[in-house]
Amino acid sequence: MKTGNEKRQRRRSTRVRRPTKTTESDEPTFATGESSHEEAREHYRREKARRAAKVRHSEHPMEQARRAYHALLAADAERSKGGRPKKVTASPAPKPADSDKDAEKEE
Repeated sequence: MKTGNEKRQRRRSTRVRRPTKTTESDEPTFATGESSHEEAREHYRREKARRAAKVRHSEHPMEQARRAYHALLAADAERSKGGRPKKVTASPAPKPADSDKDAEKEE
């Protein structure tokens, strides 16, 4: 039975950890330099141009979705600019006219 004054024993791992051997090679595992970035950009441009030149039938689902999306954007552009609405302040109470005061004095 523990009295509470002892320190807890740290549990040890049941696995045996073996040091791993690292193999060092002179060649990096990934491409370095700006040439790979330029190649990727050029590939992106070519693929984008290829897909833009591709013509789909008007009944194609992606073409229908594209038309619906552009119609939605056009309808949204026709409406107001959006944003927070302007504050509407309460109009001040109408002041009694001088003619009412004059009428009371005459009576």
